[in-house]
Amino acid sequence: MDRRYFLRAGVGAAGGLAIALQTSPWAFAHRGGETPHHATDGVFNAYLEINDVGVFITCPQSEMGQGVHDGLSKILADELGADWAQVQIRLAMADDAYINPITRRHRTASSESIKIYYDLLRRLGAAAREMLIATAAERWSVNSEECRVSASVVTHAPTGRSLHFAALAGDAAKRPVPESPRLKDPKEFTLIGRSLPRKDTGPKVDGSAIFGIDVKLPGMLHAALRRAPQVISKQVRFSPQSALNLPGVVDVFAVQDGVAVLAKNSWQARQAANALDVEFDISDVSTLDSIGIRARMVQALDDDGSAQAGRRAAEGRFDRDTTFRAIEAAERQFSWTYEVPFLAHAALEPLCATAIVREDEVEVWAPTQQPDRARDAIAEVTGRPREQVRLHVTFLGGGFGRKWENDFVRQAAEIAKYRPGVPIKLTWSREEDTRHDRFRPAHMVRTRVGVDAKGQILGMHSRTTGISMWRYQGRRPIPGRADPFVVGMLINENYAFDNQYVDYVETPEPIPVGTWRSVSQSQNGFFSESAIDDVAYATGQDPLALRLQLADGDPRAVRVLRKAAEAANWGEPLPKGRGRGIALSLGYDSYCAEVIEVSVDDNKRVTIFDCGQIIDPHNVEAQVSGGIVWGLSAAIHGQIRFAQGAAIESNFHDAPILRLNEIPPIEVILLESDAASGGAGEASVPGVAPALASAIQAACGERPRRLPIIESGFSFGVLA
Repeated sequence: MDRRYFLRAGVGAAGGLAIALQTSPWAFAHRGGETPHHATDGVFNAYLEINDVGVFITCPQSEMGQGVHDGLSKILADELGADWAQVQIRLAMADDAYINPITRRHRTASSESIKIYYDLLRRLGAAAREMLIATAAERWSVNSEECRVSASVVTHAPTGRSLHFAALAGDAAKRPVPESPRLKDPKEFTLIGRSLPRKDTGPKVDGSAIFGIDVKLPGMLHAALRRAPQVISKQVRFSPQSALNLPGVVDVFAVQDGVAVLAKNSWQARQAANALDVEFDISDVSTLDSIGIRARMVQALDDDGSAQAGRRAAEGRFDRDTTFRAIEAAERQFSWTYEVPFLAHAALEPLCATAIVREDEVEVWAPTQQPDRARDAIAEVTGRPREQVRLHVTFLGGGFGRKWENDFVRQAAEIAKYRPGVPIKLTWSREEDTRHDRFRPAHMVRTRVGVDAKGQILGMHSRTTGISMWRYQGRRPIPGRADPFVVGMLINENYAFDNQYVDYVETPEPIPVGTWRSVSQSQNGFFSESAIDDVAYATGQDPLALRLQLADGDPRAVRVLRKAAEAANWGEPLPKGRGRGIALSLGYDSYCAEVIEVSVDDNKRVTIFDCGQIIDPHNVEAQVSGGIVWGLSAAIHGQIRFAQGAAIESNFHDAPILRLNEIPPIEVILLESDAASGGAGEASVPGVAPALASAIQAACGERPRRLPIIESGFSFGVLA
């Protein structure tokens, strides 16, 4: 199976079966240059194919390590009754067949893959199962109700006769698609809820899995971009000969984002780009630095006139004047300021894409989280109709929101336009990947709280400031509302107390920003949970007890908090210099309670996770653990600082992530739940920093309110 066949969605051998549900109208549309889809005539569909080789399922979402490659495929396979050993999984191309009826997008984001495709894939598998059963029953002249499906075989229970899916697929393809197939009772599931070896593990281990950086095509040239290190610059002049004289260099030319260098291999291209004689105008950002950015945020916290309301008032609960009066009339008042820095995404696979611009087609291979918008960008930059753009989505070597952006895909297509018919592979250097990121914005928050004599919260006001990601991404403003990316869950409204008010003062900066793993919760989880902890310590309350009281009306929240506390032995005395911290994070329809225990030479983390129905327990545990490591890296020393308009940090030597010997023991407990499936990839990130800060406060009496924690004067040793 060659790469193109592997990456092409919905193509199979003659006589196979491919179906789509009539509840997904996009599955029947766009036949032109798109993958063909099945109606009733046996034409193959993008999701499912059965032939003599096996059962082929195309995963509609981008696989970046989160496990949707297997997770989504298991849903369809379980309803189908397929033998999992015979299932082969394909990666999806950018294709409108994969537009989801809920989001109306073909994208991978917001930990939504299981949530938005679960029902569709179940119904698709159930419909295929019924079509196979009906075909077998017709051949045997028996009642369909007497037939059963298991391990890719249809069996007539009374007589024991059986037929494999492959023997039925050709005729089954011609049958009408059932409009309301019977879905299995969850008790009948044989794959959903079970941990099985992932099918993408072997290829990733033996090197046969195709990531964006692995694409190799005959006659391929390699591209490197030369840009100024500053976040904004304009190319003034360059000398092509300064690079053309170097070994392997084929061409040098200006493009929208700088100067492109083409060479016979990536090393030659990068060396030539670095050696290029080029001049940039950086005047727009030459004085931009972190000291000035921070000073502007501090000043913005006092700018009442520019503050935008974070959410609409609901029965007075979120009203500004009512909240302010409640705080001012309270017996005790407190104010705390919290701060988080800019962060890079630091995916281990740097940005890359390969493009060929032919006379009648543009073909691209890219590790993208937005296949639909990437395809649009390719069409725009090449001037070709969208129908002439074929985009193969490869495995992603990490995404975390950075590969939601399509700048690198657009660049590869633009460069390839200058060499028609020649495959061009663009690879960013690690330094480019860090300095030209779409950074998680820095934010600063001031929280004011009024409490009564018993420590009950009478009112809380949190004001945040920083760059508006909503505005940067060109989204339409919401009249009378602040940027949702900035204010979302700035105060956890699941906590039951009146008079909550959040607002936002925008501090524009010429720094590109974007979504980072857990989006607004990456910072607001720290802000909101830190404020609850500060209230607890200021009023002499137990942090767990206060949370249980505030979350009393939310059984799932109470359940994960109690289970986390029990697992971590909350309340048992600890030696001097040792402390426990707890945090609750809610998001993506999942609940996560986290406890960290710290001392001068040891720490342990317990995480309790409720994400609703679990497709694969082992994968969920891995996602939760990965989120913890991600959150710890950011909380301890993650930051991007700026000087003279450029990011100071450039690689893992000065922007490190935690190594294996620095990661504490992690215990993850997954709760069984009747709730619908929620997201697992991001919900464990927000609670890490506040739980760690809380544990430090419990251990030494001093709470870090500025991240990374090393900026508050703390240091962390390597674990033994």
